[in-house]
Amino acid sequence: MTGIFEITDWAHVASFFVWTLAVCALAKAIFGSFPAAELQYRLALRDNPRRQRLNRLNWEVANRTKWDEDVARGSQHAAAVPLTEPDLEVRRAELQRLSRTSLPWRALQYLLGCWACQTFWAAIAVFALTRGVADVAAWFFSATAYSGAAVLIGLVRDRSTPAPFSERRGKATCASCGK
Repeated sequence: MTGIFEITDWAHVASFFVWTLAVCALAKAIFGSFPAAELQYRLALRDNPRRQRLNRLNWEVANRTKWDEDVARGSQHAAAVPLTEPDLEVRRAELQRLSRTSLPWRALQYLLGCWACQTFWAAIAVFALTRGVADVAAWFFSATAYSGAAVLIGLVRDRSTPAPFSERRGKATCASCGK
């Protein structure tokens, strides 16, 4: 793998581009695979009750009312039950506790779903396997450069692919025939 500090001529640029494509392919193979999607789905299912409790506590604290689905929807036939100050304090404390424990999980979910993060971690792995981990600065900055190049390649690719039919409905996509 070409380190970012080693690029001195066009051969190194070409090598950097080829390794960027390899990093993109590896990130897509790891993070876009069926096992990765299944793992994320199962982790999200496991986390659903906590997220639901967080949302309900947040609603109760904001509205100072006990949670009821009909009240939350604004039904005319539901009576809101106001919360007392001690009840609100208990709910605020639970909300704080759940919020603190959910921050690392939400960060991990973001890092697993972000293309730049995915390519960064794939580049870190490839650089460590091909070059070792002795030079931390080259390791970090090269992985960042590969990730940035992968994002730019993704932007170029996304602009060249046509929009799905549902997004282009009513818009002419062909200059000659208008379809």
